[in-house]
Amino acid sequence: MPPVSTTPSRLASVRTFWLLITLFIIYGGAIPFHFSAGLSGAAEKLRTLPLNPLVSPVTGHRVSIPDAVQNVLLFLPFGVLGVLAVSARERSPLRVLRVTALGAALSTSVETMQLFTVDRVTALSDILMNTIGAGLGAIAAGTIDRVARRLLVRAEAAGLTSTDAFPPMIAATLLIVIAAWEPFDVTLELGTVSGKLHALARDVWQAGVPTDEGVALIHYTLFAVAACRWREAIRRPHVALWVAVVGTAAAFGLEACQVAITSRMPSLEDALVRAGGVFIGIGCWRLAQGRVARTFWLGTMIVATAMAALVQELSPFDIAPVHRPFGLMPFLSIYAHTTFDALSHVIELVLLYAPLGFVARTLLAGRRRGLTLALGATFLIALPVEYLQGWIVGRYPDVTDVAISVAGGWVGVWAAEQSRTGQQPQTPPPGLSAAH
Repeated sequence: MPPVSTTPSRLASVRTFWLLITLFIIYGGAIPFHFSAGLSGAAEKLRTLPLNPLVSPVTGHRVSIPDAVQNVLLFLPFGVLGVLAVSARERSPLRVLRVTALGAALSTSVETMQLFTVDRVTALSDILMNTIGAGLGAIAAGTIDRVARRLLVRAEAAGLTSTDAFPPMIAATLLIVIAAWEPFDVTLELGTVSGKLHALARDVWQAGVPTDEGVALIHYTLFAVAACRWREAIRRPHVALWVAVVGTAAAFGLEACQVAITSRMPSLEDALVRAGGVFIGIGCWRLAQGRVARTFWLGTMIVATAMAALVQELSPFDIAPVHRPFGLMPFLSIYAHTTFDALSHVIELVLLYAPLGFVARTLLAGRRRGLTLALGATFLIALPVEYLQGWIVGRYPDVTDVAISVAGGWVGVWAAEQSRTGQQPQTPPPGLSAAH
């Protein structure tokens, strides 16, 4: 079986995402673009730059483990996508070395650029950790590719992939995993894990102001529908019972894993909300077996996305006395936060609107129709929600968020297109016929 990166359409997609990751790293290293015209500032930074890559130029002490891990994880996607974007005809060790060298060159360029900024700090430790991240990602890419191909071969032999319901089920599974673990700031400190466990012992519910509950319901509803369709297609018994057990276990298991994610806190309330989404999805699957028009499902998805966006983006619902205008410089509103805060914000918006794009492309015939509806609906939801953020304390309306939201809709369409690759056309499921 050929590597996934050899498929022309997928190779082009991987290279596009690799380019976007590269541009994001460069942009993040320069924001807020306060450059110094003279060389004196750069010379002063070089004079005080510690030559020991394990010493922070800010504190003068050893680089903290969380900072080191963040810099490593920042370049992991660069390494993974870089190897998958290079022609498979090149020997694996050469690909790993080339991508690692490119990661080192990219990090060195960004840190050199920061010599000429007023409020950014150049650090050899960043170059070292970024290079390690790119190298680890490059090494992991080959392993991920081989393991994925072997699993796919075994799944095909067992008849698990012989239906067009399989790719959407995989996509929905990845969706709930990414949503549970983003922004992937895995903690290596036992004190952090211990603190979370003690907090859970005091209050297992960890309830607060509603934020992502609506988004979680959408994610797990789609997961349950996709899982039911797949299990039904491969003719396995007890479809609803199996999905209920597996979906509930996933909801509680993924929530429990958040004890190892620095910026996430597991909660019994969140686990129950996600488990509730599973049962809603099972109900939707049963409803779809009747004669229900696909326009109903599209309308329901749009309304559900709009409601989820209002809850997530307008929390904590504290009205500000004065409306804040739109921020026009991309990512400036999240510059004051850490790298993982910014990354989490981007991922949250993408995960909010990607399901809408996926559903629109899946239900509508023709790529142009699905793409137009997905991007149009996403824009019409994101723009007014972003405007309303100007009236919420602690929220800052930003044109960047609208662009990221639309990009999220496009990601959903792209994922649906990938799901269709190599699949034989089949009759639409009951209740989703084009005649309706």
